[in-house]
Amino acid sequence: MKILSFIDLTEQQQSEILELSKDISLEVKSPEEASKEDLTESDVIYGWSNRLNDHSVANGHLKWIQTIRAGVDALPLDHLREEDIVVTSGSGANAINIAEQTLAYMLMFVRKLHLSMRDQDNDYWNVDEPYDEVFGKKVLIVGAGNIGSILGRYCKALGMSTIGIRRTAKPTEYMDEMMSMDQLSEAVGKADFVVNILPDTKDTVNIFDKVVFEKMQKNSIYINIGRGKTTDTNDLIDALESGQIAGAALDVFEPEPLPADNPLWDMKNVIVTPHNAGRSKHYAERAFKIFKKNLKSLLENGEVAENVVDLKRGY
Repeated sequence: MKILSFIDLTEQQQSEILELSKDISLEVKSPEEASKEDLTESDVIYGWSNRLNDHSVANGHLKWIQTIRAGVDALPLDHLREEDIVVTSGSGANAINIAEQTLAYMLMFVRKLHLSMRDQDNDYWNVDEPYDEVFGKKVLIVGAGNIGSILGRYCKALGMSTIGIRRTAKPTEYMDEMMSMDQLSEAVGKADFVVNILPDTKDTVNIFDKVVFEKMQKNSIYINIGRGKTTDTNDLIDALESGQIAGAALDVFEPEPLPADNPLWDMKNVIVTPHNAGRSKHYAERAFKIFKKNLKSLLENGEVAENVVDLKRGY
């Protein structure tokens, strides 16, 4: 089995892979360094490069791609499905840091820290009553998967209640209530914080639009740490300017980077972060554990076990 890693592995990690089977050969290269032979003769690829579009995807040899990111919208999913190539994601590797950053947004809004930071930039001592708490607040988590479950646990530890939304309303850990995606417009009206963790698929484009924002409470905060394309930016701006919702914390945008002339930058009721919620110095280590677990499963059972992507649904 030939494995090509586009992810820079430590010597210890390389040893752990090679120890799984004497039949494994491993190459660790950047996409730019990888030759055509590397691309077309690999059985397994760890990481992703657009160079694969022209080589491995259609070569009849590649069997499995393990990405390190949770989202797989950058991959040619239709072609991969046609070639019967299995894709597994890094879902869960960044769940802790994304959940922590989402909780930070909530705390910033209730304690008005986002306003205090603006005041600090202007050397302005300002007490802006009233200050609130997250205790007793209700959080709606749209896309209640790995990240949502951890966020739900954090929220409940601070005395908040949780509602989760998934494609189907199956029970999910740390959710007090579950609803399905077709109940989104109903669910948003129940929450103080609406957290969007949706992937980018054909079914989620602009799913948060004027209709949904009009159903939200006027004191509610919209948080998007999923994908920028899931939100109609113009409708969001209108909802913020009109007071239809109280504020927003946004880590993802369409397009990215957020253009300098976009009004979201200057809105006092908006927190803008540069798509950094998924970044953590612990990320690579957690992603590798998923890859190693899947590789071990493939060697022992003939199939990967964790984070298998449905190539039709895109997640």
